[in-house]
Amino acid sequence: MGTNPNCTLLFRSISTIGFALDVKKYGSRNWGRLLVLGIIGAIVSFILIWNPLFAGMSIIILVALNFLFAGLFNIFFSLQLRVLHRSSKKISAELVKRYDDLMLEIRKEWDD
Repeated sequence: MGTNPNCTLLFRSISTIGFALDVKKYGSRNWGRLLVLGIIGAIVSFILIWNPLFAGMSIIILVALNFLFAGLFNIFFSLQLRVLHRSSKKISAELVKRYDDLMLEIRKEWDD
């Protein structure tokens, strides 16, 4: 038996919501679009899972919509990562050094 494609779409949609919140944490202004796409994908996935009769009649349309929203998310997510990557290059060398030192201190603390 293979995995249910509806469950896979639901998992991807929930991951999308998590990615949107991560992008928000890094200071992106457009994280809301990503969140909306994830929520729409999750709603469509729940419909497919909980109502097999409805899903059976219109499975092609619902799965296509879910893949469409997943594709749109990937486009928006990649654009947000690009913006974050460009902004990270503007960080001073001194701040990067302090960050690296702090990470080393944290790793030493965890190893103890």
